[in-house]
Amino acid sequence: MIDQVNENLFTLVLLVKGRDNFSVRWLKYMDQINFKYPIVIADGANDGFLGNLIRDYSYKNKLNITFRQFDTNSGFKSYYEMKRDTLQEIKTKYVMICDNDDFIIESGLDEILNFLDNNNEFVSASGKILNFEINNWSYETYGNFCFLPTYNYSRLTDPLSNWTNQIEMVFTKFQPNFYNVFRKNILLKIFEETAELNFSDLTINEFFIQLRANILGKSKILDVHHYLRQRGTSQISNNFDFTNDLISKDLPKDYRRLNEYICQILSNEVGVDKRKLTAIFEKSFSNYLKNIIAGTMLKFRFPRLYKIKIFLKILWFEKIKTISSKIKKIKNNIFLKKIKNKKNKEDLIEIIKFLKKES
Repeated sequence: MIDQVNENLFTLVLLVKGRDNFSVRWLKYMDQINFKYPIVIADGANDGFLGNLIRDYSYKNKLNITFRQFDTNSGFKSYYEMKRDTLQEIKTKYVMICDNDDFIIESGLDEILNFLDNNNEFVSASGKILNFEINNWSYETYGNFCFLPTYNYSRLTDPLSNWTNQIEMVFTKFQPNFYNVFRKNILLKIFEETAELNFSDLTINEFFIQLRANILGKSKILDVHHYLRQRGTSQISNNFDFTNDLISKDLPKDYRRLNEYICQILSNEVGVDKRKLTAIFEKSFSNYLKNIIAGTMLKFRFPRLYKIKIFLKILWFEKIKTISSKIKKIKNNIFLKKIKNKKNKEDLIEIIKFLKKES
């Protein structure tokens, strides 16, 4: 049962569209750990599945779930509006966004909330996000779990004192803040602005969230884990083709709008010369694009080398599966031993057991 303190403190928001098998898994796990904070589920699919699942599910515990139905099939604009409208209804002090193919580590979440409650100058905070794959990067909900490398965090506190350096770092050493715990009024303001700006490219939108949050206040990366991401299950990145994206989206217009919006705010609120910021912004984004293009075009420039890479990958995953699974088990044990937070470690072991047992 959720007590009054937790009910007023924090809300977890699940933004979802499709991937129904992951939604079933997500709900089952949240019920298993008896998640103690309110949950708002915003569904953009508008097909009835998730609403029926939440209503008819046989709960072991009494979760506080509010369901909101949207229809985001018309494009990104409706997706941005879904995020904005969902947050407008939330009354708690803090809020966090999550995806249905990922796991919340509640012990880490508690530490972040405690940090924010005792450090009013910070508008958001995150733990060090962990990554995993199942059954050799398969699009599956259960199976053999394997830890992947963590994000390489180059900054534990944002923003830097020098805004030139901050802009350069955001584009050259991007670290996500989408899964941060935010003060609700701050994230609502960001989502209201994204709905107005309506970027055609989600990557530009992610850059905007990072930069806008930096301007609105300080953010902190804590030495704890609160979020576990499954890789290989993205609806966008799995079949992402940068050249097709350039043709179908209006990246130049999105970039110019991002540059103008952020640099104007910095010029007004921080007093930095706008022309200088604009030039740094352009140079940094150009360097980001060069790296992206070089990486995505590699398989077309060196097709034979790419085929060898795929062959070795298949050999490792399929032909010597027994050896690879044993090595992954050893790597998992080593990874867990390095985690200092005892409760974090216990939570992660329970997730691994959950994924293995259900398979």
